[in-house]
Amino acid sequence: MGKVAWVFPGQGSQAVGMGQTFLDHPETLQAIGRRLGFDLLEVMSSGSKEDLQETEIAQPAIVAHASLLAQAYAKSGAAPDVVIGHSVGEYAALVSAGVIDIEEATVLVRARGQLMSEVKDGTMAAVVGMTDLQEALHITEKISASGNLVQIANLNCPGQFVISGHVDAVEQASVELKAAGAKRVLPLNVSGAFHSSYMMPAATRFQDVLASSPFKAASIDLISNVDAAVHRDPEQLKALLTKQLYSSVRFEECVRKAIADGVDTFIEFGPSSPLSGLIKRIDSNVSIQKATTLEEVASLGGEVRA
Repeated sequence: MGKVAWVFPGQGSQAVGMGQTFLDHPETLQAIGRRLGFDLLEVMSSGSKEDLQETEIAQPAIVAHASLLAQAYAKSGAAPDVVIGHSVGEYAALVSAGVIDIEEATVLVRARGQLMSEVKDGTMAAVVGMTDLQEALHITEKISASGNLVQIANLNCPGQFVISGHVDAVEQASVELKAAGAKRVLPLNVSGAFHSSYMMPAATRFQDVLASSPFKAASIDLISNVDAAVHRDPEQLKALLTKQLYSSVRFEECVRKAIADGVDTFIEFGPSSPLSGLIKRIDSNVSIQKATTLEEVASLGGEVRA
């Protein structure tokens, strides 16, 4: 029998009503809300789509949701061999790997989201149906050389990547990438140029936040977005999380690394399950399961309690 990886989605996976599955077990989210200074359970349960699009709200909501689902599954005796998060989802992966607890993870990503939101004039777009990454790289580098920056930010799966940068540069790149063969270029509803060099000032400040966080060594292999390699050392993880803010998310490589290391089952925990489709496109031979509610965790064999 092969190994199991637990995977955790990033920003964009939030969903209206995502907190309702925890209303019968509110204690952890209430405690997190007290530490954050706002009612996280209320926002997750009754907040509007607009509320949940705010980066400093979306990030702790996603991480808390995914972590609580994984924690509920772990109470049944289940445990992963590998954890992978996509962007902010790495913080839920840290929780499952025993590096930090849920409260600390949400405090960190709240600060992360606030710092990222302060960087203005940036946006992102998903590029679908273009497999020639070298041509895409040539286009983005040419546009960046002429003024405003645009970079390849997320390498999600074959034929899908994300660009990030200045609003004008992303718009220009969108036009040129379509002309070069992309089937679709879809603007993303985000508040900044995440995973681009524009995030370097935020990363410098976030490094100071991470420095005081009580990280432990990971008890489970964590495959980092930055280098698609396994890491457990706490100081190394902090350095990678800092670098992650302005680096490409190499999700496809992370999944391929897990498969090369013997993983044949992936379980996605989160408010929605965007990674499951990406993993299927990366390798259709692996088993993919997902849980977006405590009831779905129970169908995996977990206990229905947070």
